[in-house]
Formats: sequence, structure tokens, C-alpha cells
Amino acid sequence: MLTHTAEDYLERIYMLSLRLERVKSSDIAKEFGIRTPSVISALKLLKEKGFVHYRKHGAVTLSEKGMERALDVYDRHKTTYRFLRFVLGVPDGIASADACGMEHSVSPETADAMKDFFSFIRLKKDAGVDIQGEFQKFRKEKPTVGKRARYSDTDSGTRRLSVVKDGIRCVILKLDGDREVKRRLLDMGVIPGETVEIRNRGPLGFPIEILIQGYVLTLRRDEAESVIVREA
Repeated sequence: MLTHTAEDYLERIYMLSLRLERVKSSDIAKEFGIRTPSVISALKLLKEKGFVHYRKHGAVTLSEKGMERALDVYDRHKTTYRFLRFVLGVPDGIASADACGMEHSVSPETADAMKDFFSFIRLKKDAGVDIQGEFQKFRKEKPTVGKRARYSDTDSGTRRLSVVKDGIRCVILKLDGDREVKRRLLDMGVIPGETVEIRNRGPLGFPIEILIQGYVLTLRRDEAESVIVREA
């Protein structure tokens, strides 16, 4: 089984091969914004698993099964991005970032359902029914009561949830830190815009119990430190 990072490598190698005649480890490092030795270590593991062909100082190419996996990841990314951007109307940068995370977890069944929905709205549009347009109109005109507030990264008074005192209600602004930690938080419903309150702490300060969306959840220190909030 490949990790999400390994899948990212395969997808990125594929994307680089579309615009470069010869993909080198330094090209991959530049694309990820990391050092070349880190890329070489990852390539060695992918080579051992049979997903890439690679020699030191040589070109990096995908094997047959590496190409198959890369195309699968890319297809899931493209499908998720299109759904977020063009169906739901999520801003481009946000849709792209969200698709990067969702591409690893979306099931084939869900991806197929999104593709079927694309076909469905095209058929409806051909019949004179603009579902996308109606939905975007609904989003613009819906009442703001109960709508989650949006905040920018420049808001003052921001802090990490880990240092907030018990009983103080805060609004989650964003999630920071490791991708896997952010994924766990999102899975639990700890998302920007929600109101959160620390209810209880462990003997040494952690873990902490929080109240969010009417539920009590337990967060570890690294999870609490990844939640950026502002007092409500």
C-alpha cells in the first residue's frame, strides 16, 4: 500500500513528464520545495516497489504500474477539483488545495458519482435547466443568519487552541501543521468557521476535551496546537 506522499510523488512525476523531456530528481525537488536528497530517498523506495525507473544522476520515469497509479491519482484530483470549483463554486486556490488532500481518500464510487453528476448537469443545461447557475444564485442570495463567518490570516488576536483557557468560546480560523494531523481534525469535524470550547483537560494539561457542533471530542497536544482560533 502506498502512502499519500508516495502517491503525490507519482502524480508529480507524471505532471512533470508532460512538460519536460527528461524528469530529474532536482526537478521533483524544486516542484515540492524540498532538498534533492529527500527526493532521492523517496525515489529509491518507489523503485524498490516497482513504481519508477531511476538511476543516480539519471532520468526518472514511471513504470507501467507507476503510470497506472499516477493516472488514477491525477484523475481523482481532477474530478474532485472540477466538482469543488465548477459545481460548488469554491474559489480556485481553495478548490485546488482541498483537492490535493481529498484525492487520496475519495473512493472510486464517489469519483464515479461526481462524474455522473457532471454528465447530469450537462444534460439539464442542454434542456434549458442551469443547475450550476441556480445553485450559485442560491449561495449568493441565501440569508446570512447562521452562516459561518470567514476570517483572513491577518486577523488579530489569533492563537493556538492549545493555549486557550478552559470555558472560553473561540472560532476556528484555520488548521496548521502536519497533513495527517489536519486530516484527522477534518474527519472529526474540527473545521474553520466552527465554534469550539475547551471543557476539560488531562492531569498534565493534555489531552483536552472540546465541545464542538454539540459533541465532546478529545484532542491530543499536537492536534490542539494545529488549530488556530480567535476568541468569539
